[in-house]
Amino acid sequence: MVKALVLTAITGAQIGRRYAISERISTIGSGSQCDVTLNDRHLSARHAEIRQIFDRWFIVPLAPGGISLNGIPVRGQSRLNPGDQLTLGSTTYLVSYEELEERALGAATEALTASVPRLGEYFVRRGILTPDQVTRIVRRQRDIQASGVTLPFGQIAYEMGLISRAQLEQALNEQRAEFQARFHD
Repeated sequence: MVKALVLTAITGAQIGRRYAISERISTIGSGSQCDVTLNDRHLSARHAEIRQIFDRWFIVPLAPGGISLNGIPVRGQSRLNPGDQLTLGSTTYLVSYEELEERALGAATEALTASVPRLGEYFVRRGILTPDQVTRIVRRQRDIQASGVTLPFGQIAYEMGLISRAQLEQALNEQRAEFQARFHD
């Protein structure tokens, strides 16, 4: 089991959207290079970092303004506790912790016959997709395969309107680079 910080949007256009963060250090901002990309014009490309130190989580501003914790502006490293309300740009998130199975990151609670694609895990880790959305994409992929057509996970997610073309290209480029780094002679 791995402990994750979960940010659930409670205000703004993305009410109900959840971002699960399980890395030791994750960046948040409007830039596609961030681990959690938020489409908010009030955030800079790299606006903040979320850091895990032992069993505690902290937010660290990387740009001035646009961050408050329980209504108080954040100017330095601040601890995030379950029940806190974290405002990033124009959206407020409820902070919670969750235990996730390491290999099931991105998988829904119901068993899937096929494992969750690495691309699905990538999008969940970065807060772009929820585990529920990954499950919907995998189901759709299986339905399409049953009719004799094979489509990649990313194409289906894009066609369902759950990810943008830029997000898909960024993910594929990162996976290609990781593959080349691992298997380069």
